[in-house]
Formats: sequence, structure tokens, C-alpha cells
Amino acid sequence: MQFWNYVAVRLLQTIVVVFVVATIVFFVARLVGNPESFLLPYEATDDEIETVRERFGLNDSLIVQYGHFLGDLVQLDFGTSYRGAGTSTIAAIGDRAVNTLKLTAAGLVFAVCLSIPLGIAAALRRGRFTDWLARLLAVFGQATPSFWLGLMVIFFFAVELGWFPTGGAEGFKSLILPAVSLGLLEMAAIMRLTRSGMIDVLGADFIVTARAKGLRERTVITRHALRHALLPVVTVLGLGMGRLIAGAVIIEVVFAWPGVGRLIIDSIVQSDYPMVQTAIIVLAASIALANAAVDVSYRLIDPRIRVGGLG
Repeated sequence: MQFWNYVAVRLLQTIVVVFVVATIVFFVARLVGNPESFLLPYEATDDEIETVRERFGLNDSLIVQYGHFLGDLVQLDFGTSYRGAGTSTIAAIGDRAVNTLKLTAAGLVFAVCLSIPLGIAAALRRGRFTDWLARLLAVFGQATPSFWLGLMVIFFFAVELGWFPTGGAEGFKSLILPAVSLGLLEMAAIMRLTRSGMIDVLGADFIVTARAKGLRERTVITRHALRHALLPVVTVLGLGMGRLIAGAVIIEVVFAWPGVGRLIIDSIVQSDYPMVQTAIIVLAASIALANAAVDVSYRLIDPRIRVGGLG
């Protein structure tokens, strides 16, 4: 199998995943509630309720609604919001997606920039204070729920010390606390993998040979050891992108961050079916594409990997 055939297969798998997610979301969304209860006042008459249901096609059977949904989806027509007076759902999500992307990227940058140096330092000083400190931080990161951490950092650093805003998306300072709360779990996972990978690689024959040739220790670590230790880290990054995007839903609510996650929560409460469907489809597609990109990038990191016999 050639490289581009492999890419095509991964893209096809991505489409199948998005289709399955879209189908599940369609049926589950209709179990949340009735949109007419939010679109109309409490004292609305039966005729008014019937008019709203007819307008949005809610009187049709689920199978008919599903058929219309798939037909629109194939044409990339994601519908309009029930609450937005005809606002396109994809346009509304596009406005919020920039903020979610910014938060997710900041969380990933925090996780990578802290975890890889810590993992390398822990491996080089195995059994010493640096190693114990890094492992303790990793345990704390993996054991701490992101929403609880978010509330704690808001209390201490925003309310008590006043160093950062308590929420919102006004400026760079408002990004720091949610990014740390979101990225700490990934930081712990990446650090542990980097440490274990470096420990395994540092005992390999080619590292011993590189040192015997008189190469500087920094060159041995960065050019030879780290590259071979990064493959499991890249795997975790692919899965971690999904966890970061999913975790952003909760973090956005905790920090009142105006992103897609908060939009999903608000739309679920209001039974805005089209908005919920479109938002989750977009997130699912983003996660699936991120994982596909990581799979394809493996051979760029480790030349020993071959895809279907590709040289």
C-alpha cells in the first residue's frame, strides 16, 4: 500500500467516524427536551406550539427528520439555530471556534513546553530530587480534575491575589489560568512518557556509540536520544488533542470562556438541536483529523516506520 493510499484510508475512516457521531448526536439531542418550551412563553397556546413544531419540522417522524438531516449534511448545510432568528449554526460556531482553538492551543503549548524538559531532566537525574519532583507533579496532574483545579486557581490567583481575571476572554492574562487548568493532565501524561522513553533510549547501543565518538552530551540527548523517545509522545499528543478539546467544554464553563464548548452547553439547555448537532460534528471532525494527522506523521519522526512497505 502506497503512502497516499494510506492517507486516503485514514480520511475515509475519519468520514465514517464523523457520520457515526452525527447519527448518535441526532437521536440523543431529541431526548434532551422540547425546543418549543424555550421558544415560546409558558402560557403559549396549543396552536402556537403547533405552529412552532410545524415550522421546524418537529411534527415529522424521527426517520423523516433523520433523512432530511443526512440530506442537508451531505450538502454541507448545517441548518439554522432555533434561538438565533435564522442565524447559521456553522457561522455561529465559526465565531466561537477561534476562542476554543486559542484555548486548546494554549493548553497544548503549556503541556508540551513543561512536560518534555521535565521528562528529560527526570530521566537524566533518575532517582534524584528532580526525578522525584517531576513524578510528584505528574501524579498531581493526573489525579486532579480540571474543573476543580480551575475553581481553585480562580479562587487563589484571581480572587485572593488579583493577578488574573476570574473569567472571560479579554487579553492574554485571561488565557493563562484556563490554559493551565486544561493542560495539566496532558502535561503529566507526556512527562511520564518522555521520562520512560528517554530512560530506555539512553541505554541503547547507538547512544553508547555516539558518546564514545566524543559527541557533546547535548547533541547526544537532543539529536539522537530525544528523537527516538518522541514516538510514544506523539501518539499521546494525538489522543491528547481529543481530550483537550473535550476538556475545553468544562473549562469554558468554569472560566466563562466564549468558546464552542460553552455554546454546546447553552444549546443543550435550550434544546437547540441544530446548534448542538453542528457543534459536536465540528468537534468530532477536528479530533478525528488530528488523530489522522498524527498517524501520518509517525514516519516523519521515526524513519524506521514504514507504511505498507513504503521505503
